[in-house]
Amino acid sequence: MTQQDDAIGSRLSRIEARLARIEELLLSAGVGQGQNPSATQEQCYEAWINYLNNTPEAVEAHLTAHEMAALKASINAQVPSDS
Repeated sequence: MTQQDDAIGSRLSRIEARLARIEELLLSAGVGQGQNPSATQEQCYEAWINYLNNTPEAVEAHLTAHEMAALKASINAQVPSDS
């Protein structure tokens, strides 16, 4: 493995750990509110992927539209109102 491979592996591990923690928080919040966290996340993802497909300049250079939409949905980020 090269040093770049190690850096990518390390970054991926950190991202996975953050996403796991976010999922835990969403599940615990959704249970108390009677919401289905998966459905809420799916709706958020769909809104973000639609926005990013229509606004490609909003996609960060190191991410794909799918990756960015998934990350935004994982934290239930609100889609900009100009979408």
